[in-house]
Amino acid sequence: MKFLCLGYLNEEAFSAEPEEKRAAILKECLEQCIPFRATGKVRDEEMVQASHASKCVRPKHGRPTITDGPFIETKEQIGAFFVIEADNIDEAIAVVSLHPGALMGEEYGFGIEIHPFQ
Repeated sequence: MKFLCLGYLNEEAFSAEPEEKRAAILKECLEQCIPFRATGKVRDEEMVQASHASKCVRPKHGRPTITDGPFIETKEQIGAFFVIEADNIDEAIAVVSLHPGALMGEEYGFGIEIHPFQ
C-alpha cells in the first residue's frame, strides 16, 4: 500500500533564523534522512519551494482560476512530500517516525501528515 506523506513547517519561523543556523538544521535533516531512506520503503521524496512560489488552480464558473499561494490561512506550509510503500498504516507510521520532520524542528512547526492512497 502506498502513502503520501506531507512534511510541514512554519516558513516564517524557519526563515527568521540566521542563514548559518538554517544550513545547520538542513544538514542535520539530511543526516537523519539516511536511516529513513535505509528502510527501503521510500519511493519518492522531494523538498518544495516556499509557498510564495506556488500557484493554485480552482474552478470558477466552469473555468480554471489561478491564484498565488499559500492557499489557506495557516502557520504551517508544505515543505516536502514523500511517498512510501508499507504493508499498513502502522508500518507507515514506523517509517515516517524516522524522518527528520518527526524527530526535530518542533520550534519551526515541523510535522508530517500520512495519507493512504486509494
